[in-house]
Amino acid sequence: MSLTSKHKRYFSRDYLLAISILTFLLIAGLLAPLRAQASHQVQSTVTPPAQPTPTFDPQRLEKPVIASDHSEQLKKGALIYWGVCMACHGDRGQGLSEEWRAAYGQDSDCWQSGCHGPDYPPESFLIPKDPVIPAVAGAGALARFRNAQEVHDFILADMPWWDPGQLTDEKAWQVTSYILSLRKVMPKAFELTDTNASAIRTQSAVPQPGDDHPAVLALTGILALAAIGMIAQDLQKNKLRLVERPNFFHHLHPPTIPALQARLRYTLGAGGLAVFLCLILLVTGILEMYYYIPTPEHAAVSVEVITSLVPFGALTRNLHFWSAQALMIVAGIHLLRVILTGAYARHRRLNYLIGLGMLLLVGLLDFTGYVLRWDEGIRWALVVGTNLLKTVPWIGDMLYRLTVGGPEPSLSSVERFYTWHIFVLTLLMIVLGAWHIFRVRRDGGVAVPPPAERKDNARLSRFDLVRREVLVMLLAGVVLLFVSAFFPAPIERPMTETMIDIENTRAPWFFLWVQQLLRFGDPFLWGVVLPIALLAGLAALPYLLPQASDHELGQWFPRGNRVAQILMIIITLILLILTIIFIIPTTQL
Repeated sequence: MSLTSKHKRYFSRDYLLAISILTFLLIAGLLAPLRAQASHQVQSTVTPPAQPTPTFDPQRLEKPVIASDHSEQLKKGALIYWGVCMACHGDRGQGLSEEWRAAYGQDSDCWQSGCHGPDYPPESFLIPKDPVIPAVAGAGALARFRNAQEVHDFILADMPWWDPGQLTDEKAWQVTSYILSLRKVMPKAFELTDTNASAIRTQSAVPQPGDDHPAVLALTGILALAAIGMIAQDLQKNKLRLVERPNFFHHLHPPTIPALQARLRYTLGAGGLAVFLCLILLVTGILEMYYYIPTPEHAAVSVEVITSLVPFGALTRNLHFWSAQALMIVAGIHLLRVILTGAYARHRRLNYLIGLGMLLLVGLLDFTGYVLRWDEGIRWALVVGTNLLKTVPWIGDMLYRLTVGGPEPSLSSVERFYTWHIFVLTLLMIVLGAWHIFRVRRDGGVAVPPPAERKDNARLSRFDLVRREVLVMLLAGVVLLFVSAFFPAPIERPMTETMIDIENTRAPWFFLWVQQLLRFGDPFLWGVVLPIALLAGLAALPYLLPQASDHELGQWFPRGNRVAQILMIIITLILLILTIIFIIPTTQL
């Protein structure tokens, strides 16, 4: 089949186009390697930018220098950390990182050479082969520990890893203090002990506690000056004979009372002082409630926080503690005064029973508040003291469950004691206290003879009476502040599940005589029956024994109730002797 001239022209044109494309591709393929080689030659002539050579500051291996405002405990801990812990945990607590391992050069790989090399440090060590040593500072460090106490216990038992238990308890506290300072959670001037370490958290910083002593001493001085000013004012008032108008507090007292029986050597100021101490306990107790957490894992720790970290927290807790102890003594003295002066006679018998009930409540409040510390020091009260309830026939288990919150101390026990202390006993104390004060006013105030049989008819006005009470309160406040500033309330480390020897633990001081009685035999007889019989005997005094006559009232040791006086003195001496015997046990030869 022949092609036409037109077809031949199209074929020739297509043929030439194909030939041109093939020629272009062939030339491009031949030139591509040459261009790549030229480009490589050009790039090879360009000098790459210099990379910084990583360097290590050798000063990081030198002995650390701690600022002077840190505690001595922390400074000593820094030296121990430098000599024992730094090789594995890093100078900044970063752990055994590759960067830190490289700082020791050939010493970081001593398993191959079998030695530490020629320039090993004076305190020789072995760097672990694998980088498994954790960091003690930085994000996520010490996550397994909640507080400084747990860090200390771990260091004491398991560190250093090549010789566990090498550090003493004191050195373990020093290392703990420094490690926590690396985490920036340790107050600078804070000294760690068993009684405050649980308050220092490992994951959060705490504010730097200040020194409350200057402010406390200043407040003590102000109260002392106020007392001196009141005395001077009284002397000036006697000269000027100023006229006063009664205020609310004056109206709480009768217009006048017999001056002879209002003397301090007769009343001992015990009644007014007890009211003052109750007010201090109420105010300080409310302040403590803002920080106290009634759970087994937080109770003792929150007490440590109050004592160590809260501004004026130690003062508040010390005032609460010493006021409670003073109230126990003052209430006992008040009972002694009432019996030894025969002031419970006739129509005052009901108020005597109310006061006796208040004394019992004071003891129970002191006992429950003691348990709320939930530290190692309260084990006797928690275990032995409460177990006395189980010895009561028929209802013992019910009484125990009602008190503790279960068949044995458990997670709910702290809440149960907290409820008893804050609500039940405190409310009963307020009700009986108001009733007691009302009855004192209704019964005519201080017990005195009838007007016709008084040796001195001089009377003291309510203004002078209130002034005397305020003066006694100021002086008592000075003493309380001084004691609270220099004698801290006791506290031990938080209670753990580890069992301890109950026989070597002590009851609260006001129950030491009960603990001594328990050594004589049957717990129910000596620990339950005898104390209840003692309380019942005191309650029966106004009803079973002779009372003082009307003309004998208002003086010490009236003849009419001499039997009651002798019995009360004997009971008091027995309780004191039992307490002393327990505190100072006889030595066995």
